[in-house]
Order: sequence, then C-alpha cells, then structure tokens
Amino acid sequence: MEDWHAKMAKEFTSRDNPKPMGNILGKVEAIGDNWLVTIKDGKFHINRSNGYICNQLLEHKGNFDYKYKHSGNTTISGCEGGAEASYNAHGSGNGEITIHPIWKVGDYVMVAPDENEQHYFIVDIVRL
Repeated sequence: MEDWHAKMAKEFTSRDNPKPMGNILGKVEAIGDNWLVTIKDGKFHINRSNGYICNQLLEHKGNFDYKYKHSGNTTISGCEGGAEASYNAHGSGNGEITIHPIWKVGDYVMVAPDENEQHYFIVDIVRL
C-alpha cells in the first residue's frame, strides 16, 4: 500500500511539471518585414516579437556550378533581328547565385520552442 506522503508527492509532481510542447507544425500567414506564422490552428501567433527565422528560409546564397538552356527569338526595337531570328543557347558556368525568399505564404513550417516556450524558432519548410 502506498503511503499518503508518496501520493501527495506524485500529485505535486504531476501538477508542477507540465509536458513540454516540443516541435510543432506552423503555417506561414505573411512574409517580409511583418512576417507571421500561426500554430495550433491559428490560436497562437509567432512574429518578430517572439520568434526567430533560420537563415535558410530567407536566402540561399553561394558559388555554384550551373548549366543552362535557352531559346527564343531576337528582336531589335520591336523588329525581328536578322535572317535567323530564332536562337538556341546551351552552356555552363560558375558564379554566385542568390535565391530569396525560400518560404511563401501558405507553407507549413517546423516550429521549435525555446526551453521556456516563450520564443520560437522557425526551422524549415515541411512538405505534407
């Protein structure tokens, strides 16, 4: 049989130790300077005042090798240029490429709370 003080200690422990939230799915409602992510079916808002965005969602930048294919028609002042107005170009190169922003309105993102669940980190886009 369990002593009364053991039962009382269990009650205090269960009351004082709520389960942490853990990672949660959020939805991007707005991007840019006034970005907004909602969690728990829109009941809670995360923005600049209580959240941080991982840089990978804002910008991918680097020096990359790339290949390209391009075709079209050349025009000069609205007139097709020369006897052969169509062209096809193929090639490759190396250079700095910047893609921004990666996330968009309607995306679902992984949200990770800090240890006090007062600030949130927007980690990455989640594909459902």
